[in-house]
Parts: sequence; C-alpha cells; structure tokens
Amino acid sequence: MDSAEIAATLEEWSLTFVGDRSGEAARIPEAWRPIALSAGAEDRRRTALSLWNQGFLDLLPEFAEVLHAHCVDVRACITDGSPALVYVLETEDGDLVSWVGYDPATFEEPAFWESFPEAVRVFLRQVHAGFVSASRDSFGVARPAGMGTLAELSDFPDGVPGWEGASRLSSTRLLQITTDGGLLKYCLSPDLAVGKVALVYEGDIDPKDFGQELDDLLMLRFEDPS
Repeated sequence: MDSAEIAATLEEWSLTFVGDRSGEAARIPEAWRPIALSAGAEDRRRTALSLWNQGFLDLLPEFAEVLHAHCVDVRACITDGSPALVYVLETEDGDLVSWVGYDPATFEEPAFWESFPEAVRVFLRQVHAGFVSASRDSFGVARPAGMGTLAELSDFPDGVPGWEGASRLSSTRLLQITTDGGLLKYCLSPDLAVGKVALVYEGDIDPKDFGQELDDLLMLRFEDPS
C-alpha cells in the first residue's frame, strides 16, 4: 500500500514517511532503522512487533492476537515533531485502521507514575511513549508528556467545581490516560490499587481492571474503525 492510503487512516496527523531515500532517516531511532530502511512489509512488521515487551502484550490478550494476525505493515515517520511508527491493521471486513506509536526517547514521566502497572511503564519507557488511534488521546495510551488530571484538562487545576463528593475520587487525583474518542475517560489514580483504572463518564466513576478495559478499548477501535 502507498503512503497516501496509510495517511488516510490517520486524518488528524500530518505524517512524513521515512524510507531509504528520505533525508529524515537520521532522526529515526537506531532500533527502528531496519523498519525505516526495509523494502518489505513483512520484515517491517516482524521487526516492529519484536520490540514490544511481553508483559504489555499479556495485559491485552485479544488485541495482542489481532496485532500479530492483522498487522499488514509498519511504517516509520515523523509526526508532531517526533519519530513514530504507524501500525496498519486490516480488519475482517478489509478496512484499514492504524495506530501511532511515538519514540520512547520522547518519554516524560507523568503524574502518579507509580499508579501505572509495571508492564505499561516498561512499554512507555522502552517501546512507545504513547500509542493511540483516531486522535492523540484515544484508543490506546496517550503520550505521557501530554497527560493531565481531569482538573487540569478542564482548566480548573485546583479541582473541577462541584466535583467533590463522598463517592468520588478527586478530579485533581485522576490522571486521564486515554478516551474512547467520546465522553468516556480512562484514568489512573494513587487512590486506586495498581492494576485498576477509573472509567469516568460525565462525573460517574467506575473502577475496573486496567488490562481488560484497555484490551476492550483497543478492540473497539479495531472492530469499528469508522
């Protein structure tokens, strides 16, 4: 598939694809050079997936299976001022859906870092400092450098007015790590056990299992990329 076909799956991004004839090749991390320079989609795909830590894949059994079975290409590019890999998956219906994985060298430690499961911390530090689709904060794990609490993202850094209540976690202690592309926000908090994620919808908070919810979210995007 050509670059335009891949770019069409990521309308919100401006992508400069990097290949063996690209002047941007020097910006690509050394571990990604074989991906950028290879002429074969299968070689690019296999090399990229070999970089993923097994612990993170184990958290996402359904998506891990889909990633290995349906990823048809991985392309190196520059976007948002950063090197990134674009993972292109083909659905059962023949549609294409892509995720953007950012260079781990751009990692910046977010708030409440100890609330992230260990496998996710390894992934963000060593594999991709953000892995998202559709938008920069959805269907994956957002770039840590851009994460904020619900209070900060609502422009009320000291707390969302009217938020606090007996059954609620503080808006200043809920770190948004992703969304479903709509109103459902996925948050980590030091007030929850590691391995739990708070699903927040219009102020309602529902703690759930982190791995299961992230797996379901990624699969939602794969199964309905429209």
